[in-house]
Amino acid sequence: MENIIRLTVHHKDGSTAAVGFVCASVYNAGYAGKDQELVRGHIEELARLGVPAPSETPTLYPLSNYVLTSSGEIQVQHGETSGEAEFVLLMQDGRVYVTAASDHTDRKLENFSVPISKQACPNVIAPDVWLYDDVKDHWDSLMLRCWVVKDGTRALYQEAPLSALLSPEEWSSIWDRVGMKTQNCAFLSGTINTLGGLVFGEEYELSLTDPVLNREIRHSYKVEVLPEGIE
Repeated sequence: MENIIRLTVHHKDGSTAAVGFVCASVYNAGYAGKDQELVRGHIEELARLGVPAPSETPTLYPLSNYVLTSSGEIQVQHGETSGEAEFVLLMQDGRVYVTAASDHTDRKLENFSVPISKQACPNVIAPDVWLYDDVKDHWDSLMLRCWVVKDGTRALYQEAPLSALLSPEEWSSIWDRVGMKTQNCAFLSGTINTLGGLVFGEEYELSLTDPVLNREIRHSYKVEVLPEGIE
């Protein structure tokens, strides 16, 4: 199916441009922390909760292109889903755009299959983007944050510099190894740690901050739980 996301590119000189990103493929990374010793400890914790351990790390899950959206609201089938703050690379026509994203995940399905749990929910991205070329020389200083609203109360949920995650250059050899087609591809980076455990929130707010060029991207989305059906 065709999926076109309308983006606004914010250049470092302050100018903007409209781009239609034609999403042909989506890949979600997992267990992508730069410190793989900490990642292995996290895998052991998840295994005790019933989440299947991966055969190797980092992981890479191809998803259907329709999961990508810049909407301000998503619908889910039950109350046990949660957002995951990530960076996303949007690759098209020789250019790479970067912005904040959330790999929203079905936590019930995660105990059965991690890739199926990710396919079950949208990948939400901010419609405002930067050129990767404008930030790659200070990539590790970019800050990723997420706030969650639960029972009407907003709280900081995740916070870390992008240095905590594998960089695009570190992923490049993995993309080549698996034969990933990067044209019209959305690549989500894998998430950073939560500050206090998973929260099944009503709303998630994402931010990607560039302290060097003094700018920020923000996007939020609400989570609507669908009513029960007839089974």
